Amino acid sequence: MKTLKDELAKVLNAKDEMSAADAFQKFCQKNAGSLPLPGEDSQFDQVMWAASEFATLSLNDNKILKRVTGRMLGEQAVDVVNVGVLKLRDLVGQGKEAAINTWQDMLAAMSWQQMVPAGALRGVGTQMVSLGTFQQQLDAANIQVNIGWLVDKENLRVLLQAKDADEQGISDVELRINEESRGVVFTRKTNDDGAVVAPQVHVGPGKYQIVVICGDKTAETPYFVV
Repeated sequence: MKTLKDELAKVLNAKDEMSAADAFQKFCQKNAGSLPLPGEDSQFDQVMWAASEFATLSLNDNKILKRVTGRMLGEQAVDVVNVGVLKLRDLVGQGKEAAINTWQDMLAAMSWQQMVPAGALRGVGTQMVSLGTFQQQLDAANIQVNIGWLVDKENLRVLLQAKDADEQGISDVELRINEESRGVVFTRKTNDDGAVVAPQVHVGPGKYQIVVICGDKTAETPYFVV
């Protein structure tokens, strides 16, 4: 019995472009219940990219394709960094859902995997809106970050956890909060448990991003405006 990878390889090696597009469409219809999500299987993404050049896609398919190919080519990440900025007040306004979707798309474009979505509100003496919990792998270190914005206090709450493959904490992983015009406004390294706990970091109005440095590897979040 042929595996999905065998079938995908056959699609990719079709004799001409139109045949590849038609074969890919039939492949998707046949395997609709077991198709990988965008970014999960590089072979599937490659075939999807090739087929899309010669097939008419729906608007939704085009959005998915743009996200996948952006990750493959590194183009979307550049575009998001230069153009996409989340205004934190949008997370509590009428455009909340659009702001959440934009933030999650920006995170995905910069290789962050969303674990807990943004947008949750809760009281901690003052109202706080969450930018969610997300993670990224930096070599052997799994980095998890949680950001909260304390509404009307110009404060951020940032939690970071760095663990190895055995779920042991990694120390000396640096967390920075950068402001576009002022540079580093806060820095702290993980303790022996691999954690940074910064419950209230005063930031003031500005354009910020979180930077994580592990050895010679760096991970950055998209910019957001306080």
